[in-house]
Amino acid sequence: MSPARDALAHPVARRARRARRAGVVSLAVTGLVACSGDQVRYQQRATIPPTPTAASAVLYLVGDGGEVNADREAVLAHLAADIEEVARGGAGPPVVVAFLGDNIYDEGAPAEQTPEDMEKLSGQVHAIGTAPNVHGVFVPGNHDWADGGSVPDGREAIARQRAWVDDLASDYDVRFLPDDGCPGPATEDIGDAARLVFVDTEWLLRAPEGECGTADDFYARLAEQLRTAGGRPVVVLSHHPLASGGPHGGNVGLFQRGPLVYFLASKSGAIRQDLHSPAYTAMREGFAEAIARSGAPPLVHAAGHDHTLQVIRLAAPDEPRYQIVSGALAKTESVDRIEGTRYASDGFGYVRLEFAGARVRLVVFRREADGGPVSAVFSCFLSQEAPSTECPEAPLAAGI
Repeated sequence: MSPARDALAHPVARRARRARRAGVVSLAVTGLVACSGDQVRYQQRATIPPTPTAASAVLYLVGDGGEVNADREAVLAHLAADIEEVARGGAGPPVVVAFLGDNIYDEGAPAEQTPEDMEKLSGQVHAIGTAPNVHGVFVPGNHDWADGGSVPDGREAIARQRAWVDDLASDYDVRFLPDDGCPGPATEDIGDAARLVFVDTEWLLRAPEGECGTADDFYARLAEQLRTAGGRPVVVLSHHPLASGGPHGGNVGLFQRGPLVYFLASKSGAIRQDLHSPAYTAMREGFAEAIARSGAPPLVHAAGHDHTLQVIRLAAPDEPRYQIVSGALAKTESVDRIEGTRYASDGFGYVRLEFAGARVRLVVFRREADGGPVSAVFSCFLSQEAPSTECPEAPLAAGI
């Protein structure tokens, strides 16, 4: 087989080729009718769920916190108090705080460390506290990969950030995963309560091959980690979501994120970081193939990337049961309903998952985009069976 035909025969290349045939021009034409990203509004809960007491493990999902501002500090203060209450000085359940990428804006950890850049990272670390049953994990995002720089520059930025996290680990139980500039998966079991699978999806979007192997090597490893979970609920954690009603999912207006050319590029799939790009489409298909091969869909895929808070129920057998987007620690953007949306907000905040046997309780904490206190605004239970009546959509705000 010739080199050219061999490249086309490669599964990742085939996926990208199919994506390019998907009619990206029609997306651009359709998108021209929009003037701004749509924003859905839901009613807020009247009562706050009590602090979990029967949970066997608790997982916090916090994303896109790499910018220091007043909104971030307000959310981090609430997060720190919530962690302290749940951890109970070590007497509570095991607690994992997952920071879902874009941990240092705009270009990750620079070659020369500055106090300002270190504060972008350390401010997040301080929120986890020092209780012996709490540890934090940072996963890399596209900005951590030198914001679109070359693959060597990106991997060097990742190595520097890992070193910064290691320095902070002398006082806090915190890690950077995957820790080698490769896609992973890096797996942690919290006893029998849950399996956490950490993935570097920016590597997958670039698929640089080499010492990390190929994308297909990764998907084979992912399928194995799903298959061998031993009945534990599985949460896959990465920076990039598989579904989203935010700007990266196509909910972007004419001038929402810059000049008209950005809008056209986004709607046409020309931007690698958007869900409809060929590279992103190939990655989503790769996840679907790995899940189908495993025969064991994860309960949750948790990600950031879109600066929103979203809970989305997925229906296909080769998808996670739920997609959670929690990328609103330091930035916010508009978000709209898509098929399966149960809750969505453009506020700042984070998500908490409480594991207790076969059921997992989800709680969304939000601060309004224009300020105010942080409060619980949505809660429901998740299960592997995910019946259609589970986790009903929040009621829409009056007039929507």
